[in-house]
Amino acid sequence: MSIVEKAAEKLKALPVESPATPSVDTPSQHAAPTVERSQERAQAAEQPVETTPPWHVDPAVLKRMGLVPADEQAGARLADELRRIKRPLLNNAIGEGAETFARGKHIMVTSAEAGEGKTFAAVNLALSLAREADFEVLLVDGDIPKHDTTHAFGLDGKPGLMDVLVDELLAPAEVIVRTDVPNLLVVPAGKPHPLAAELFRSRRMEYVLDEFGGRNRRRLVVFDSSPLLATSESQVLASHMGQVVMVIAAGRTRRQAVTSALQSLNDFQYVGLVLNMANLPASEGYYNHHYSQYFKALQGEV
Repeated sequence: MSIVEKAAEKLKALPVESPATPSVDTPSQHAAPTVERSQERAQAAEQPVETTPPWHVDPAVLKRMGLVPADEQAGARLADELRRIKRPLLNNAIGEGAETFARGKHIMVTSAEAGEGKTFAAVNLALSLAREADFEVLLVDGDIPKHDTTHAFGLDGKPGLMDVLVDELLAPAEVIVRTDVPNLLVVPAGKPHPLAAELFRSRRMEYVLDEFGGRNRRRLVVFDSSPLLATSESQVLASHMGQVVMVIAAGRTRRQAVTSALQSLNDFQYVGLVLNMANLPASEGYYNHHYSQYFKALQGEV
């Protein structure tokens, strides 16, 4: 047998190997479809960024600024009054009021002019609402010129409302600060901007408001706004709200100022008036949820 024939015989005796089969990824090895990834990102965006412990709210600072009562007796009286104020607001927010209001979960606290106690009312209303077991509350500092709420919570210099309106790459959840007060979150005012009114009127504002409200959540958004007659942006901000609480200082707010402020609001909102700085017996009502009823009683100075 020749050498060639011997080599052929050896080749026949070798085991035959199957050609290599290209590897096929199983479905589990593929990345999630684009739609699913988008949904996951959207769900993640609902949550405030919580890479740090909850922000500490210092009661001593709030007392020093006159935003919470200094003694227990005054605090108990205020708590009772706030329960009466928030009852119709809660009913409207969940659609159990006499009327239905679009964006009923968006509540703006304001006044006609400065110095009437609207930040005091906004902070305490937010704290009272946060005690409701079925809700969480997002307090937004919408008073860009003064930003007293931002200062009271020690959030000066933190990115806030104006920053997220200016920078579309900044997610609304990134400016939400979860505090160590149960169910209370805060958004600072952010860096002042000369075009605040225009930014409040933008589509970006509508998107930010929707994100602040959270998807499928029982979250109430409370805005501490600048006075209606003091800045143009406050009236624009009011147009986004389903409910407006206007603070009136007893013996101080002028009837003409109340009239002008109320005329700047629309007929599709729930408007409530809070009489502040008044020495009224606890049994007397000071809050009327329809401003037309209250307005009939106004004579000269309120």
